[in-house]
Amino acid sequence: MKKLAVLDVGGSAIKYCTMCGTDIEGKGEVPTPDGESHDPEAFLETIEGILERMGDVEGLALSMPGEIDARQKYIRTGGALLYNYGVDVTEWERRFGVSIEVENDARCSAIAELSRGNLQGVDCGVVLAFGTGIGGGVIAGGKVLRGAHLFAGEASKVLTSWPENPRNPITSDQLWSSACSTKSLCERVARAKGIDGCDGRQLFGWLEDGDEVVAGVFRRVCDEIALQIHNIQCWLDPERICLGGGISQNPLFVEGVRDAHRRFNASFDNAFPEADIVACRFFNDANLIGAYEHFLAMEQSR
Repeated sequence: MKKLAVLDVGGSAIKYCTMCGTDIEGKGEVPTPDGESHDPEAFLETIEGILERMGDVEGLALSMPGEIDARQKYIRTGGALLYNYGVDVTEWERRFGVSIEVENDARCSAIAELSRGNLQGVDCGVVLAFGTGIGGGVIAGGKVLRGAHLFAGEASKVLTSWPENPRNPITSDQLWSSACSTKSLCERVARAKGIDGCDGRQLFGWLEDGDEVVAGVFRRVCDEIALQIHNIQCWLDPERICLGGGISQNPLFVEGVRDAHRRFNASFDNAFPEADIVACRFFNDANLIGAYEHFLAMEQSR
């Protein structure tokens, strides 16, 4: 079994480890270089520094945001990381001196849950990963669905409204990820409480203490998530939906979404099916595990 360097590149941090089979070792994280820069050098130097700490590895498995053609090893768009637009990953292979396989982060999460987690044996399922934004992964026919244009499950692009003037470009506040991500939830709570900011731990602490202001914002966000789950059901009719990201480790979040889903379905005159909504098994490790499994599958297929 090969020992691989595995990296999960996020908007604010790069998580890393080495993996060999089911063993995860040397876990750590470093800040992600400024995503608004178009110069990739700081990002590439950061990866080089991580690889130097790991010693001898036989490959590099990458989970990254953006529109990624895994077969062609090409990153079309890099999400919020502007320096990762139009990247030929084979150039990174030459620079780092190792074989590289790269896949979209939400698809990595879906791969992890399908191969080892809570989507095992599921023919049709969905992963929704909540963090800085919202990532989506779709399982159809027991396989990860990428779509004709690599856009299947692109939850970050789901709209919640249409511009009043159709000639105006779509803005970030019209995106679901700008309303219901973990980052957005915390921002909405902070605004409602009239404070500068908060984090997930504070948010759930207030919920547990019965803070009515926080409970109202939380319920509204769960309702908005339930609305999009309804839309997902209308298109895919998934057997199970796995909620991921660090926030999904708190049972209050998963139960809040379940409750909103039940209330939403109860508003229909005729019975509407309830999807099985559960937390992802691997939480923050899902992208790492999925990237590793993706590397092995791609290496075998090539």
